[in-house]
Amino acid sequence: MNRFLLDVNALLALLDPMHVHHEAAHNWYGRRSQKRLLTCSHVENGVIRVASQPKYPNCLGTGGRVREALQKFIRQVKAERCDQEITLVDDKVLLRPELLTPSRVSDLYLLALAAANEARLATFDRRIPAAAVAGGSKALELIPI
Repeated sequence: MNRFLLDVNALLALLDPMHVHHEAAHNWYGRRSQKRLLTCSHVENGVIRVASQPKYPNCLGTGGRVREALQKFIRQVKAERCDQEITLVDDKVLLRPELLTPSRVSDLYLLALAAANEARLATFDRRIPAAAVAGGSKALELIPI
């Protein structure tokens, strides 16, 4: 798989030069040839929400400014949209419901979405229980820190 869906933190790391993992994200992105990025509304909206908060350490501006920066990035890397939608309510998607906790909903959703779109979820998060979703182990890409 050379298609990657970035989680919110990984995408922020690429966009924000002051992000603690900015260099690691760019090193990872630069190492993979023929890398194609996917995007989805969940991640896009999450980036806007986080990066435009005044409490974010390197606030990237208003929601409108972050949106514009994100649009520019998506165009530059020619990111594709995920075409398969999923839900964690589907028993064929969520294999281990006991691993679904409030703090894991987004992570497991994005991992399952990546798997459904024949992609890998690129993340810094080492706590995602990949076995919880169908194809999760194969679809998880941990970005080296």
